[in-house]
Amino acid sequence: MFDASRIYGADDAFDLRRISKIIRSGGDIVAALAPLVVHEDNHQLIVFKPPGWLSQSDDTGDLSVTDIFAGYLRKKYHKPGKAFCAAVQRLDRPASGLMALVRTSKAAARLSEQLRLRTFEKNYLAITDKPLMGKNGAAKQIVLVADMEKIDRMAVKRGAAADTAEKQQASQYILTARLLGQSKGFFRYDVSIESGKFHQIRALMAAHGAPLVGDVKYGGKRLTSRRNALGLIAIRLCFKHPITGAQQIFEVDMASLRSLEHYFI
Repeated sequence: MFDASRIYGADDAFDLRRISKIIRSGGDIVAALAPLVVHEDNHQLIVFKPPGWLSQSDDTGDLSVTDIFAGYLRKKYHKPGKAFCAAVQRLDRPASGLMALVRTSKAAARLSEQLRLRTFEKNYLAITDKPLMGKNGAAKQIVLVADMEKIDRMAVKRGAAADTAEKQQASQYILTARLLGQSKGFFRYDVSIESGKFHQIRALMAAHGAPLVGDVKYGGKRLTSRRNALGLIAIRLCFKHPITGAQQIFEVDMASLRSLEHYFI
């Protein structure tokens, strides 16, 4: 179980600008990143991505999780060149949570195959300020389905009037959401998905009237102090070790997220 309480603390120890400064100044990046390391062996590195960090490099020029942890590996193991570090699953920049990184190309290929076969399981904590509604009111468990298409960097729901050709171009989004609890006007859901489609959880929750807190793009409540975060956290990964084949489960200790709502106020 990973204790994530410090990630959502008030000290901003994992602010991207602070971490980037440590790397570029040649500081002790191993010590700075150690609290984010969930598991480490010769083939894989399981880490916790804070809100606001890129999963992979983009045109902003900001350091990504793979850039940062390649620096961690290079420093820790005194590698003379660039250390191999690749992500096999992604999280949107404002999201946070568990990520599986690999240290070899063989591990990358094998975990990518598990993702393709849908044997790589992922669960997320989704936080909203509106409940998901079923036929008889607020749902305790519900399966959300919608035909979505990508338009202007958003996943948009296809209308019922769309013709057959348009529907064929759309992609079907599916998720299962289970209500974990309600506190201080926030609703917490355990969400599972079978495949990783563009903005799958964000778009589906919004399309069913319960956008994630902080997800202004999809109609969610704007946060006053955490503009780079939203209520989506990867809390569980379950997959086979890329070399030994042993089943692995990595989870966030939910007790460490007990006061999470304060982070989003």
